[in-house]
Amino acid sequence: MNAFERLIFEQPRGMYREFQGLTTHFEPKDLSLYRKLLPDRFSMPDHPLVGFFAADYLRVYPWPMIPYREWAVLLKNEIQGETGWYALTLPVTSWVSYIGGRYLGFPKYITSEISFETKDDVWTVISIHRGITRLTLKFHRGIPRSLAPWEKLLMDDPSFFKGNTHQLVPPEKGPRAQKIIFKNEIEPSWSPLPGMITVQVDRSESWAGLVPDEAVFPGSYNYFRGGANLIAEQFS
Repeated sequence: MNAFERLIFEQPRGMYREFQGLTTHFEPKDLSLYRKLLPDRFSMPDHPLVGFFAADYLRVYPWPMIPYREWAVLLKNEIQGETGWYALTLPVTSWVSYIGGRYLGFPKYITSEISFETKDDVWTVISIHRGITRLTLKFHRGIPRSLAPWEKLLMDDPSFFKGNTHQLVPPEKGPRAQKIIFKNEIEPSWSPLPGMITVQVDRSESWAGLVPDEAVFPGSYNYFRGGANLIAEQFS
């Protein structure tokens, strides 16, 4: 990072102090669509996976950062021997986060509404944009089936973000590619609850064909306390 980026993004005690969220991963229904949606700069991984997360950032610093919400579709990928996740789309509710995120290469856009609701141990996230429900995630505690080895590996990781993200700058276009690291400045406290997440998407979305018909996958509700920054490192 240059001096300007360090001033903005490297807060001594972290930019992200507290948040809650849902996250899940699954094998894509359509591998050809996966390859089409993944930028040419990134290679297909040995085991393609799609990830969804929705986050409610409750305490963020410094001002003018304010609490906000976002969700993302992630594609596992490789570049220069490193495995990571490419954020394919990333709707957000804050203009400050939108500007900062796009500077780092995230394909953010301002969305109309992202709601988080909790009732009887069921967490529901609903995103509405231009009057259309784009995404619904519904989390129920408990996993009623055995997990595949790759699912168990992800579920055994207590952190919310399962690795670095790989993004293009400018977003979606490049030519520059960089990885974004969620760097802890304060020892984190992760409080994951395992469960099953039902995913419903608007079928008009370009990536909707990645989601299998039976869209119920292992995932977690997670609560984070600590202090973390987003650090960018450029690929050659």
